[in-house]
Amino acid sequence: MTMQIEFVYFDLGNVLVSFDPEIACRNFAELAGVSADRAREVIYESGLQDRYESGEITSRSFTQTLREVLQLDADRLPQDQVLDAISDMFTPIDSMVPVVEFARRSAGRVGVLSNTCPAHWRWVRKQPWPVSQIDYDVRILSCEVMSMKPDGKIYEAAEKAARVRPDRILFIDDKPENVEAAAQRGWRAEQCLGGEQAKAVIEGFLGGK
Repeated sequence: MTMQIEFVYFDLGNVLVSFDPEIACRNFAELAGVSADRAREVIYESGLQDRYESGEITSRSFTQTLREVLQLDADRLPQDQVLDAISDMFTPIDSMVPVVEFARRSAGRVGVLSNTCPAHWRWVRKQPWPVSQIDYDVRILSCEVMSMKPDGKIYEAAEKAARVRPDRILFIDDKPENVEAAAQRGWRAEQCLGGEQAKAVIEGFLGGK
């Protein structure tokens, strides 16, 4: 059934682009001269990546912490190379480009609502993929609003930026807890991956062929 939707938010990871943290770990391990297990431990299992994505620390602090933990200097771990290493793990879901375009035509405005860090966002946006060139009306990134889904603060920021009633927002995300948090605020929200799943959801809410 066609719903009265005036704004559509898309998650980034696994909706607009797919990603594999194990690739990031291997990239960083090669750069730092450590094992992939050690890389995973210091980046992900330590909570460092979450602190980076939540805006608690900057790119500089993120890199410096890795140097201190691994006892390596800036010559061994240049910041730009560190940030590229942890970011070069994404693959475009270019079939989402017409989905986003259809959502914009049907609803009026679209945005991205993502738990991500500055390095990942910049890396994705500088790629020559069609999906990386989408011009969003609004972007809500956890690192910028200092709140990560499913925390309420990030949804509040998204509502203010959308400037429509919560029940006029449609949100597509791959994680059930993020979808549930949005639904509790009165949003229309669906869990799915990018590609055909997202296309079917968007058309179900907005109509289309």
